Amino acid sequence: TQLPKGITHSYEIRIEQTRRRWKNHSKRFPNITGN
Repeated sequence: TQLPKGITHSYEIRIEQTRRRWKNHSKRFPNITGN
């Protein structure tokens, strides 16, 4: 199944924002990520 491009695009943006958020969190809390 293929999603409409608008939905897929906003979904990818949400994932990218979550990844950046986790990157910032891992810098502040290195013991959570194990790095």
